[in-house]
Amino acid sequence: MKKIVYILLLCLPMLSCQDASSLMDKEDVGDLYEKDVFRSGTYARYFVNDIYYNIISTGYGVSGWGGAYMDCATDNGEARPLNSAAHRYNTGNWNAADNPLGFIWTNSYAQIRACNKFLENYHLIEEESGITTRLDIEYLRAQVIFLRAYFYHQAWMAYGGLPIITVPLDRNTQGDAIFYPRATSEETFEFITRELGECAADLPNEVGAGHATQGAALTLKGWCELFAQRYDLAAATNWQVMQLGVYDLYKEGYNALFTEKANNCAESIFAYQHVPGNKISQRSMLFGPIGAYNGWGFMQPTQNLVEEFRMASGLPTGEDGSFDPQNPYVGREPRFYESIIYHKSTFSGKVYEINDLYDPASNLYTGYFRRKGISEPLNLGQEGYNFMFFRFAEVLLSYAEAKIELNEIDDTVLDAIDRVRRRGGLPSLEETYGKTTFMQAELRDVVRTERRIELAFEGKRYWDLIRWREAERLLNLPVRGISYENGRYVEKNVHAMKFDASKNYLFPMDQSWIDINPRWQEQTTGEFNRGQNPGY
Repeated sequence: MKKIVYILLLCLPMLSCQDASSLMDKEDVGDLYEKDVFRSGTYARYFVNDIYYNIISTGYGVSGWGGAYMDCATDNGEARPLNSAAHRYNTGNWNAADNPLGFIWTNSYAQIRACNKFLENYHLIEEESGITTRLDIEYLRAQVIFLRAYFYHQAWMAYGGLPIITVPLDRNTQGDAIFYPRATSEETFEFITRELGECAADLPNEVGAGHATQGAALTLKGWCELFAQRYDLAAATNWQVMQLGVYDLYKEGYNALFTEKANNCAESIFAYQHVPGNKISQRSMLFGPIGAYNGWGFMQPTQNLVEEFRMASGLPTGEDGSFDPQNPYVGREPRFYESIIYHKSTFSGKVYEINDLYDPASNLYTGYFRRKGISEPLNLGQEGYNFMFFRFAEVLLSYAEAKIELNEIDDTVLDAIDRVRRRGGLPSLEETYGKTTFMQAELRDVVRTERRIELAFEGKRYWDLIRWREAERLLNLPVRGISYENGRYVEKNVHAMKFDASKNYLFPMDQSWIDINPRWQEQTTGEFNRGQNPGY
């Protein structure tokens, strides 16, 4: 038995397809394995590292709508292939029994169980001179509390109220006690933010390299508060992050922020770590342009997004008299050129021509490809670009948004927005609009557009539309693209989107989950109907 245990422990750092907690369910290694893992600080770290590894399975992985692919569920991107989960969701081709986002629940709770297993046993970890101190052990505990809150927040945004489970569950020993009722959405929010506030004090105030930090915990807390429309709390928490003295905007260019050179820079607050040639990101291969460029083109930016990029003046295209619909890519803001591959632009030494890749009569694709974060030439199978879940630019915009919604508009709000705009190559709000006083509705539009442009392809757009309650308007419009026919640009509708406001602001609970949980079946309140979300 000890030999089997030893082999499993040596394999623990390399786990990929199996979550850490599932190894502890194996009867053949049983208590001896569990005891040995949590007695050793080294093996306990491996266990925690495996939880970090599995973050990418809960909503941002290649197979789980990674960053750009999540934008394909919105008006920012068009998914390829057309039978993908993202395309099905975007067009409404799904139902409660076949939800393409159902993995968020199952993957999140698998990792919540791993976190609970660690927190139940971390007291067993022994101090080892020169290897593991008591401070190290408490740091591991704080990291796992952060991770558990992260997984809970993913499921909370998607499903609303959740069963709040803080101990490992075992049907064999606990019987029906493993069935927990769903807490309300408010109770779930309070649990997540309370945990994040408490663990932040035990986390280091540093940029970090993929591990939880004080800034990461507070940023996630501030995001949850913004999502819940608790604007007073969101403003205070994001301001707290701004005052930590650790983070700043990356100074060497907007697009350069998404390259290996900028991995774990001062703008990065919490990022999934990639390693060139080993734990690769695959971003350029998956999302780079097809044809002679050799990418897979799994997402194309939409005309809906392209028209939101500002002119170099900082104004929208409709307010800048120099904008020409037949020369639509002239005089645009720098982030446009760093984000989008468009007709007649040069990428990787080649001039991109729409008609070289697509029949202009086709209505299947948008005519654009992603440039943001894509290597030139495509670094297929080797690149190690990190994926940033949270970065400082978002904190600045979240702070500004919260203060705007409170109608507490002051110089700190304008400065936060201007810092993001200036780094992106735009003039300040005063320089753009010729004034320093703005109405709430004006700045609301400004900050929402800034979020869309600055955070494009980073998996933020869908959740923004949900919390703004704008999904019912914008996700029922057509996805639009562009073609070039007889020397003229012609807009085209790619396909219709579908969003049912009566129910789609939350995902449905899988009926099989309800059928096995008698506690859910008893829950019929204003928030639940026999454990199910409204409308399903």
